[in-house]
Amino acid sequence: MQGTLETHRSFVNTWECDENAHMNVQFYLKRFDEAARIFLLLDGKARGTPELPRDRHIRYHAELHAGATTVVHSAMIVDGPLAGRLAHFLLNGETGRISATCLDDGPATDARHKISASEAAAAVPRTATADRFTAIPPSQVLAMGGAVSHRSMVLPAECSADGPMAEQGYVARLSDAAPFAWGLAGIGVEWLDAHGFGRVAVEMKITRHGLARAGEALVLYSAATRASGKTVTLRHEMLRMPGLEPIASAEVIALVLDLSTRRPVDLPQHVL
Repeated sequence: MQGTLETHRSFVNTWECDENAHMNVQFYLKRFDEAARIFLLLDGKARGTPELPRDRHIRYHAELHAGATTVVHSAMIVDGPLAGRLAHFLLNGETGRISATCLDDGPATDARHKISASEAAAAVPRTATADRFTAIPPSQVLAMGGAVSHRSMVLPAECSADGPMAEQGYVARLSDAAPFAWGLAGIGVEWLDAHGFGRVAVEMKITRHGLARAGEALVLYSAATRASGKTVTLRHEMLRMPGLEPIASAEVIALVLDLSTRRPVDLPQHVL
């Protein structure tokens, strides 16, 4: 982590873990979002709370379980096609192993803490595109075999000090919508329970078209768009009700995990 700045240090609480007995994706993003804000403060570029990045890409490299310590290091990429993006590396605090990486797309700044593209290789997108998503209208998601996967109200407790919903709120909704999208792909809870399997994300990308605020109602339309090898790609569109204004587009690349061996398994033939 030479050239990076330590931007977060924490601990995996039991209540941050999900039915697969590992830390839920929303808490990875909570750490990354706080790390991004702390980076700007410690790097001397901001004295306030910045807006969420227009585009954020995450890769999950290794599981984190209750009781683990976490440390995030951050730096600005200075060369290559991802120049100007802020890279975050979430490490297991005891082993030093990378558990997840994140890339924030924002305006390039003359950050003091810099790394080269080669040093940020672990964070480079693999399956998801590095380009920003364009919002897909609900009718198109439905035509792709999708459905409404989540409806909820934005609570004040989900919002940051400057007003809009914090990153955790966006990703918590993606996590809660995922089982419905998986079901559309033919992988439901009954089949998973019968085999001792779970569903996990390995890559995620969020592009924001607007910001959600306390008191607003949100709806997600989701579809399973493709299956390849061991992975399924889920597309989510988050909109503000009742006018269905686009708030965010997201893509999640996920796989089925054997919960006893903690290894991915082949998708069943009936998927999609």
